[in-house]
Amino acid sequence: MLWCVPKTRVLHRSGLLIRSKTVKMTSPLLHNRNQVMAPKKATRDESPPPSDPHGIFAGMVVFLVEDGVQNRRLQVWKQKLVQMGATIEDHLSKRVTHIFAMNPEALLQKVGSDQRGLFKGRVVLYQWLEDSLSSGKRVPEDLYHLKLESDKSSSDYISSDEETPKLKRRRSSSPDELPHTPSPKTPKAPNKDQVTALQSSTPYNPPDLNKDITQIFGKLINIYRALGDDRRSFSYYKAITVIEKLPFKIQSAEQVKGLPGIGKSMQDHIQEIVTTGKLSKLEHFETDEKVKTISLFEEIWGVGPATALKLFEKGHHTLDDLKNEDSLTHSQKLGLRYYEDIKQRIPRHEAQEMELLLQKAAEDVLPGVVVVCGGSYRRGKSSCGDLDIVITHPDGNRHKGFLLKYVKHLKDMKFLREDLVFVTHSEEGTDSGVDTYYGLCTYPGRELRHRIDFKVYPRDIYAFGLIAWTGNDVLNRRLRLLAESKGFRLDDTGLFPATHGSGGKRGAKAGASLKFDTEKEVFDFLGFPWLEPHERNL
Repeated sequence: MLWCVPKTRVLHRSGLLIRSKTVKMTSPLLHNRNQVMAPKKATRDESPPPSDPHGIFAGMVVFLVEDGVQNRRLQVWKQKLVQMGATIEDHLSKRVTHIFAMNPEALLQKVGSDQRGLFKGRVVLYQWLEDSLSSGKRVPEDLYHLKLESDKSSSDYISSDEETPKLKRRRSSSPDELPHTPSPKTPKAPNKDQVTALQSSTPYNPPDLNKDITQIFGKLINIYRALGDDRRSFSYYKAITVIEKLPFKIQSAEQVKGLPGIGKSMQDHIQEIVTTGKLSKLEHFETDEKVKTISLFEEIWGVGPATALKLFEKGHHTLDDLKNEDSLTHSQKLGLRYYEDIKQRIPRHEAQEMELLLQKAAEDVLPGVVVVCGGSYRRGKSSCGDLDIVITHPDGNRHKGFLLKYVKHLKDMKFLREDLVFVTHSEEGTDSGVDTYYGLCTYPGRELRHRIDFKVYPRDIYAFGLIAWTGNDVLNRRLRLLAESKGFRLDDTGLFPATHGSGGKRGAKAGASLKFDTEKEVFDFLGFPWLEPHERNL
């Protein structure tokens, strides 16, 4: 059985690239289809392969907490442990050096407090085993340590034979608390297997002590993305996800040697940054004519990496060069025409006035509708680049068809001026029923254009839309990666159990989204510490 990295996917800026860790495991339980049906020859010896006394797990005596682990995956892990030198115990004896568990709930149910108090070894997540197998060597255990501060942690869970285990709900101070009537067709509470797979050892709270490195790598991600080199862009993306979780300040590349996603060239970059405070590769890119031109063209609304590269290859180097370019779409021409307008940031007091205008106009069209200005405005910034407007209706139904009437009303008011994108799905029931409008608006009494986006969500997935469109990008990336590590896919339309797509690629959505009323419930379920909107400027 093979888990591998899904194909690179670029989303709108309200979200980030999503990837899962590459873990390669070959299972003896899976065979070629023709071989499965063929008669099996009798053999005298069907014992498993001998253990390698010098394997990467040599000297380890492990006790496996099997709760929450798929049987097929458990058998593969057992085989690999034994083949690579470990010994597996069927009970927690004094010989055991390591306990593996999926989450604290599984550990609490299997190993009593008295036994845990006497145990002197390490308790680690199964993810350590996956990452070690992937890299071909033991990765540092500190990043995977499953720590229980006290037995009181068990009080954070409700579990019985009759009830679905779930995190206790705490009152949220988030402004997204709205009246909600759960749909009878889709149960809001996740099932037991989903909860067991999701609960994490501790809240996901990366210390992010190495911003000097991750910020430079972040710039390289954008540069390679602009150049259309998704492979290199993703390599820096993977490195960032590892580095930002390290519990120490990197002083030397030797400290990260052997970590997943940190190869020789990445180690060289890290060493240069910690030694000099900069990276010559980035400095070269920032002065390269091709990179500068492509980056400039990508600032035009609607122009992506592929289009920017084509324009450069046609011999264009400035915005003036593009004024007579026939290949530009209508939206791209508008982006070019109002390039300087769009670049100007909106002062907070003006954004607040426009939010109030939008809320009143929405009430005129549909009483009770909820209109929230997200993005950097909701995060409390003093200015914002555009207006990200997230909309829903508490009854879960009357949002359908609202956006068309709303846009017309705002045009009649001379607030909306030019259309860029207008897509409705709610009445067709496609694309999760999310309606979208991107356009240009003006502050009352002015002609200066500002970018504005509307997203209208059904009430049952509104919390996900509010999270995604509030940001920031760093937080969105961390939440998505955290969801992926637990077997889910997170985006602005929901939290979906992940499945294996064609070719064994992991990460496709499967079935309906889990249902949550508030942003805080999503954070709690993923095990991420709750952040008020103004605390999300990570």
